[in-house]
Amino acid sequence: MKLADQVAIVVGAARGIGAAIAHTFAGEGASLVLVDVEPMKVQLDEVAREITRQNRKAVAVVANCTDDVQVNRMVDDAVSRWGKVDILVNSAGLRGPLVPVQEISEQEWDKVLAVNLKAVFLCCRAVLKQMIKQKSGSIVSISGTAGKEGMALRGSLCAAKWGLLGLTQTIAKEAGPHGIRANVICPGGMDEPDLRVMYAERAKGLGMEFSDLEKSVLELTPLRKYARHDEVAKAALFLASSDSSHTTGESLNVSGGRLMN
Repeated sequence: MKLADQVAIVVGAARGIGAAIAHTFAGEGASLVLVDVEPMKVQLDEVAREITRQNRKAVAVVANCTDDVQVNRMVDDAVSRWGKVDILVNSAGLRGPLVPVQEISEQEWDKVLAVNLKAVFLCCRAVLKQMIKQKSGSIVSISGTAGKEGMALRGSLCAAKWGLLGLTQTIAKEAGPHGIRANVICPGGMDEPDLRVMYAERAKGLGMEFSDLEKSVLELTPLRKYARHDEVAKAALFLASSDSSHTTGESLNVSGGRLMN
């Protein structure tokens, strides 16, 4: 198994990409600390139960990762329980408002940057202290197409996701000499109901029909389909495991060809 004897923290593990990554990592032998916010506790507990029913190791931890105290406590608890942290996956996200930049409120801006960028910074800072002691570790963060191109009505999300790429490359350069790798995954649109809700709102804001917006997105995607959660999870497994032992500071597109840079 690719992650045998490895300890992984998965932030945003209650649903979607995070839950898929948790299941994939568990199947490869990792011991898991599954993290999400209080409103997602029921879903988070269920993911942990599903994994433990398969005789894998997983604990559910409720934490708001935009809060430094809660992040440090979560990481300290993980180290106390398992003795180390080999992998950090940052999968929590917030899409934010679908309005032009001049209509984004300061509160909306701060919230999007907090969830998508500050939380990643706090989690990385906390685990890096442990990984540097170990002289090993892998950090995988989830960005998206918004992390590589500007998008109308997505100003706050684009700012956060572009910042995530810069933060990751910086960590890769600083922590590389300690045997620590940091990489990003950039999925395209995900095959999930939330995406279609978002597209419907965005189409309205752009004065388009939903079907026309969806068609235009898929026409720009050579594989002509959305990404599945398990496809992103497999990319995360590659970046977390020794399969990518000489890869750091990279952004791996899982976009069906929507992104090629």
